[in-house]
Amino acid sequence: MKFKHTLLLFFSVFILTSCSDNSSLGIITSFVEARNNNDVDKLIELTSENYSETFRNDFVEVKNRKELLRNLEWAKELKSLLTIKEVVSENDAVIIVIEESKNYIDDALKRKPRKFKTTYYLKDGKILKQSFDNAPGEKFDTKANDVLYGDFERYCKVNNIKFSWEPTKEAGIALRKALEKYANRKE
Repeated sequence: MKFKHTLLLFFSVFILTSCSDNSSLGIITSFVEARNNNDVDKLIELTSENYSETFRNDFVEVKNRKELLRNLEWAKELKSLLTIKEVVSENDAVIIVIEESKNYIDDALKRKPRKFKTTYYLKDGKILKQSFDNAPGEKFDTKANDVLYGDFERYCKVNNIKFSWEPTKEAGIALRKALEKYANRKE
């Protein structure tokens, strides 16, 4: 019994320290945790000032760390949650993971969370950039997605519900309220 308890304690300590260590994977895990918890200080510590996010290395989603931090309040209002599902490969400079992204938009529009293959680029213990694409095997139906968004936007227009897709705290509050009305509508 004592061995079982010691083994359990060892694995608990291992999991906690691996999430907060200075290894490349530890940095990425800490970044995801800080992002999910809106921990501005930790995000500043973990990212370079010129941090950026791109989709397929073509479309810039986040231009710099300042924009990342500005978008946090919107993400908080929409209960955005990022989860690392699998580590594909890792070294000191590049980590590739499969992540799942979920938020209240998915819940209200009855859309499944999306999975992405995300590549994090690191240097000197900081994240320089992340680039993401759909995860292997992940099918994203843009037509079906357009229908879901179109239905929501038409409902808001017909019912004179104002909202914005702008990534600010105020817009996030208005969008969440509009999504709540849409999700709770009588069909």
